[in-house]
Amino acid sequence: MRRSLIVAVLMLFATPLLAHHNIARIYDVVKPVPLNGPVTAIQWGNPHVFVFVDVKDKAGNVVNWKVEWLAAMILSREGFSRDSLHVGDTVNMTACVAKDGSHTAAAQFVTVPSQFENKRVGLCKAISR
Repeated sequence: MRRSLIVAVLMLFATPLLAHHNIARIYDVVKPVPLNGPVTAIQWGNPHVFVFVDVKDKAGNVVNWKVEWLAAMILSREGFSRDSLHVGDTVNMTACVAKDGSHTAAAQFVTVPSQFENKRVGLCKAISR
């Protein structure tokens, strides 16, 4: 009985975690794209940090992208802090864009010329097929 209860509780908590991190279902992980431009907003929180960036599309129009980064706790272990990135900083990212066509993406790597270069900040791990 006790064993069944433990298994049931583990399944209850494990299922949302697995669903939450299924990047390939939400984002196109086959071909990451560059997202370069100035940061317009930063949301430090759990479970992830979100960075908003103005990016020019092919027609030259500015589109604001919401880019999901790793959790704040993981970023802080990598040397990032709330002071590492500011509104107005220009970032160069590679990211996996949402399959639904919205202007959301999961970050892969980021470079901030004045701070750091080619740091992994996201869950997007591009795969080749």
